[in-house]
Amino acid sequence: MACGFVAAAAFCFFALTSFKHEYKGKSVSHGALLGLLAATVVPVPSYGQTPEEEAEAARMERRRQRRQRRREALAGNRPHIVLILADDLGWGDVGYNNPSVSTTPNIDRLAREGIRLDAFYTSRICTPSRASLLTGRWAFKTGELGIKPTDPDGIDPDYMMFPAILRSAGYRTHLMGKWHQGLHKADLLPTRRGFETFFGILTGGANHYTQRSDGLCDWGGPAVLYDGESPAQGVNGTVYSDAAFTARAVEVINNHNFAEPLFLFLSLVNPHRPWQAPPSFSRENGSSQRNIYQAMLGVVDTSVKTIVDALITVGAMNNTLLIFSSDNGASIKGPGSNHPLRGAKNSNWEGGLRVPAFITGGFLPESSLGRTLTGMISIADWYSTFINLAGARVNHSGPASVDSADQWPYITGERSQSMRTIIAHTNLVSRNEPATGAIRIDKWKLLVGQQNLASWYAGVPNSNSPEDTACGSAPCLFNIEADPEEREDVASANPDIVGRLMRRFNDFSQEYHAPTEFSQETDLACAAWERAGGYLVPWN
Repeated sequence: MACGFVAAAAFCFFALTSFKHEYKGKSVSHGALLGLLAATVVPVPSYGQTPEEEAEAARMERRRQRRQRRREALAGNRPHIVLILADDLGWGDVGYNNPSVSTTPNIDRLAREGIRLDAFYTSRICTPSRASLLTGRWAFKTGELGIKPTDPDGIDPDYMMFPAILRSAGYRTHLMGKWHQGLHKADLLPTRRGFETFFGILTGGANHYTQRSDGLCDWGGPAVLYDGESPAQGVNGTVYSDAAFTARAVEVINNHNFAEPLFLFLSLVNPHRPWQAPPSFSRENGSSQRNIYQAMLGVVDTSVKTIVDALITVGAMNNTLLIFSSDNGASIKGPGSNHPLRGAKNSNWEGGLRVPAFITGGFLPESSLGRTLTGMISIADWYSTFINLAGARVNHSGPASVDSADQWPYITGERSQSMRTIIAHTNLVSRNEPATGAIRIDKWKLLVGQQNLASWYAGVPNSNSPEDTACGSAPCLFNIEADPEEREDVASANPDIVGRLMRRFNDFSQEYHAPTEFSQETDLACAAWERAGGYLVPWN
């Protein structure tokens, strides 16, 4: 390839070399930044406090001053943030966790060259995972159940989602792909929750070719593709969903003025069912269900590569933080794999909650690249991490306070351990019955109440029954660091640990829980959609 001009030569260099080469030559030294953050802080005066109180006050003051210095240091060099979220991608659905997967070479390379997050946790299904991400709260504070298109439900507008905070701090914010945070009222749409633009589907899923939710109404189902606050009339049925979302994301990148910080959220709908892949991918991988699924993984991989290539082409990768993860584990309703982890989507086992994730991009200190982090990170932690990197402030408004932890010191190596020691995986309380769910504290994980999908699901062929259950008669306890596959219940040998985790689980049970029981408004919704010409619209 001939490159006659300087800009073209630079492009050729970036295109033909690894990201590590491209990451060099930052205008701001991250080593200097970390040194600034580690500077001595002003001592906190004591006013008759106990030594323990003085130590806690000093710790809080150091944290406050670190955050303030970070805001000041980053004010002139804030990163562009690109978040790519796959839909129902299991632990064993990427090549770097499962050598039998051959269709994710770009994801595998980026994970290898960036920072792998091997204890990254989500919620067990789509809506609560995305709500935790956007609000920084545990899922039980936003609603533990998936929002159906005919639900009069949505994530509480009193929670300020982080895109709104980033936008107020000067970021341009864009969402392409799946929303799934409520649609029955206009106030729940993405453009009312902090996104400047939106192109995607409002629902949890749809046909990848027609973008229709068939079967919702007696006349069929609405077209669900949206552009801004209106149905994307004339576009439904003309595109493959993720290809269209990725193309719009590239358009945003190409048209963005990179003097302004960018937040781009590409919320893919692959490999969520129905199992459909573009013909070119299907031909390459064969027509069996597992091969079609592999092709869908290839679609995800291609989208990731396309976004990275676009950022390199416009010269923005040097100052970009790119995050990739799934929203929950793979479903047993298809050929996805969570191997070797136990459980699947819609379960509290590791296979439902622990997903592939990595970070890359030129904004990362070069010394941090090529590592694997094994400390716990929650999807809720991106809330505080992104907000602090943007130089903004966490917003605790709404019915429950923020649970997010800023993981930037751990990611960069400033801290050797995760900022998180506890994760409330699930905490379901209904009809005054005992709470059920799961909690992890340090290496210990407690599962409370009957747990479904209690086997090991590695994809098709699969002989394990989805009806397998466990922990119904007594809580189960696992040492996740020694036994990530959750094969040995050690509760009977550790009653003190069970008691300690159970007390903390019960504490969570007493905290605010968002309502999760709603009657469907199918007739109202379908009538409104039919009046709108078969397009999905808010109906309440």
